[in-house]
Amino acid sequence: MKNFIDALVGNPVLFVVAVIVSIFIVLSFARKILRAVVVLIAIAVLYAAWLVWHGENPAEKAEKARKTAGETVEKGKAAVKFIDGVRKMGEKEK
Repeated sequence: MKNFIDALVGNPVLFVVAVIVSIFIVLSFARKILRAVVVLIAIAVLYAAWLVWHGENPAEKAEKARKTAGETVEKGKAAVKFIDGVRKMGEKEK
């Protein structure tokens, strides 16, 4: 790895090419993420419209989803603490 870095730093043309390729990779990834975000927003808007169309309150559904997600996160934290405790007990036995 050190040889690779030394080669990049020692050859300015190769360094510029590496930087340009890196920028293209990052922009490509950002574009894909942006597309996914736009699709998720569109799905959320369509879901809210569907709820309104069928006479339900989207705000109530969102609050219920927030509470459920919060409870799930808390259960996940408890599970992680349990697993960490088991791992630490296993390390003490060694």
